[in-house]
Amino acid sequence: MDNIDFGDLNYLALLVAVVFNQLLGAFWYGTFAKPWMAETGMTQEDIEAMKGTPRQWYPYVIAIVLAIVFTLGLALLVQGMEADNAGEGLGLGVLAAVGFVVTSHGVNYAFEGRSLKLLAINSGYPLISYAVIGIVLAVWT
Repeated sequence: MDNIDFGDLNYLALLVAVVFNQLLGAFWYGTFAKPWMAETGMTQEDIEAMKGTPRQWYPYVIAIVLAIVFTLGLALLVQGMEADNAGEGLGLGVLAAVGFVVTSHGVNYAFEGRSLKLLAINSGYPLISYAVIGIVLAVWT
């Protein structure tokens, strides 16, 4: 574990990565809002009912906190593997997304009886996000 050093992390790159993740999420779920809502059983009325309640803003707080956690974890992976170019960063980002996120979602969705369409929507976003963030973290050291 000699290659892991919190002091050597590029915290500006981490901040940019977290902001990118949130912007991508807004774009992704804005684009796929209707199929996502159909697959989860949510209606526009459900969303309207959340306005003015903690349920309206609470998911965003959780999303930001967890984006910080996974971005820090990916940064430590990039650092530990000594990835220093776009290809290596992309590979580690995709590996992290597929190896941890898509597989975990897949198991849960199978037992919950959720659709492959929902799996694709909910896993596509972190797959793209982790891939781009992996590149950013590897080249911006």
